[in-house]
Amino acid sequence: MNCGQVKRLLPPFIDEELQGGVRDEIDSHLASCPTCRSEKEELEADMGLLEQVGTPEVSPFLVTRVMADIRERRSANADLRSRTFGVRRLAFGVSLARLVGGVAAALVVAVSIGAGVLFGSGFAQASVPSAENSTEEAVSYVESSAADLYALMVGGD
Repeated sequence: MNCGQVKRLLPPFIDEELQGGVRDEIDSHLASCPTCRSEKEELEADMGLLEQVGTPEVSPFLVTRVMADIRERRSANADLRSRTFGVRRLAFGVSLARLVGGVAAALVVAVSIGAGVLFGSGFAQASVPSAENSTEEAVSYVESSAADLYALMVGGD
């Protein structure tokens, strides 16, 4: 097993989702490769920090308040434009409505990622590579799980 394969399989390895031969191959590689061993230790430390932080509490009315604020500011900006014949812009030419919308979207993404990290993605229950499966199948499983998660995040099938 090479370093690239090991690095792709480190998250399921740390989460103990891999079994048998694949897990043994990774253990063997980690015993002989200080770079991958260091990568594993850094990943474990990062995962530990994420577990300590937890998921932030978000008001159930956040979206309603943000959208009301956007509408109010959009209306205020329209009034300002009609009086000044121009568009009110913040630094770098970004309108206030776009800034608020971007911040709201970033907050939703951050909360979603935090919840995903805290509660797991649910892909571990799908056909996890077993002792009979090869390293290539394990790598393929991780890549397909990542693709499935991406498709769910962007609203694909």
